[in-house]
Amino acid sequence: MQPSESSEAAAEQPGQPVSTQAALTKSAEQALDQLAEIAALGHSVKQAYTSQLKLTGQIAAAEWQLTGRSLTIAAALVVCFGAGMILLWGSILAVLGYVLFQLSSSVAMTATALLLLQFALLFWCWRSLAYVLSQAGFSNTWRQLQLLLFRPQKENTDADPTATD
Repeated sequence: MQPSESSEAAAEQPGQPVSTQAALTKSAEQALDQLAEIAALGHSVKQAYTSQLKLTGQIAAAEWQLTGRSLTIAAALVVCFGAGMILLWGSILAVLGYVLFQLSSSVAMTATALLLLQFALLFWCWRSLAYVLSQAGFSNTWRQLQLLLFRPQKENTDADPTATD
């Protein structure tokens, strides 16, 4: 018996009208089509998730390289900056000390002014180093992992502080 013969035989069963049997067959076919479409969409989502996970790994590797470069450059800049500052700043302080001493004839005032200048420079160096070191990190990798593993955060959380997710 062929498939068309079995459907004809089922349609001719006593007690069920032909239109009801055809409607059941049609709805069963639609259900199978929908299940096939859901399976295809699930496979597509799995592939997108896998490719996004691979891209996140590539971002992490790139950020690791950039962080290594940033730390190397920061270390080299600290050494060069220190050596240059010893020569340049020492010369500037010597000249300023001589000029201040000639103007004030006070060792205490000259030493105080030079110490204040030295502390101002050290503070500036510390802030600059903090900025350079702040560039080392994995912010893009973390952002991608958050998008991948957690649902995106709402943009405007100020609208309703009592709302819960």
